[in-house]
Amino acid sequence: MKEIDFWRKYVFFPERDYWVWPEDYGLKYEEAWFLTSDSVLLYGWWIPRGRNAVLFAHGNGGNISDCTDIAAKFYVEGFSVFFFDYRGYGKSKGEPTEKGTYKDAEGATKYLQEKLGIPLSRTVAVGESMGGAVIVHLCTRYNFRTAVLISSATSLSQVMSHLFSDRPLNEKFAGVYDSSNKISRVHSPMMIIHGDVDELVPFTHGKELFLRANPPKVLYRVRSAGHNDVYEKGGKRLFERIREFVHQTKLSS
Repeated sequence: MKEIDFWRKYVFFPERDYWVWPEDYGLKYEEAWFLTSDSVLLYGWWIPRGRNAVLFAHGNGGNISDCTDIAAKFYVEGFSVFFFDYRGYGKSKGEPTEKGTYKDAEGATKYLQEKLGIPLSRTVAVGESMGGAVIVHLCTRYNFRTAVLISSATSLSQVMSHLFSDRPLNEKFAGVYDSSNKISRVHSPMMIIHGDVDELVPFTHGKELFLRANPPKVLYRVRSAGHNDVYEKGGKRLFERIREFVHQTKLSS
């Protein structure tokens, strides 16, 4: 199996077509195009509203159109929202790689700062599933107002050991998206959200990340939530709690 086929089989599941847009939720938005440090052209949506902005890194499947309802919920809580697609996802050019996703998130951060004028002190970095590992890596380089990890894993090798216990895939992915060894270098206030019946990334991952994270931090347990219904089970209260945590914490200079 070719290397790119291997990663596409087990890690990256991009979709090119968009099936829903912010306007379908009554949201006014601007299309964003920006270059990464290695000159890959990426695409995203900027939905302006409040003073604080959510920088959202999605999971390993689909594209930003799958997250439009999440953008609407952050908007209701008063946040501006910037969603971007990794290379190889949606309208973004290139092919996805682990290091590429890190560069993509950094490019999105610089776009927020330099093009949209949103400083780190007003940026809430949110990562869902694989996007959580992207945000942890990003937070080792930048101090944000707050970082939020949703259904995120300690490392990809641990996920593979859980899902494919009969195959030696954990060795193949050793060190890949390894948040457990990076999170101690993060100094942004940290909120970790995890469903307690997550079938893909068990709740123990969230607890371990919480234990390794620096304060201020909070672990928000979503009762009876799996990997793909954490927003549904968490409901409006989940997004209210994120807003409260952001307002309660301040970035230390």
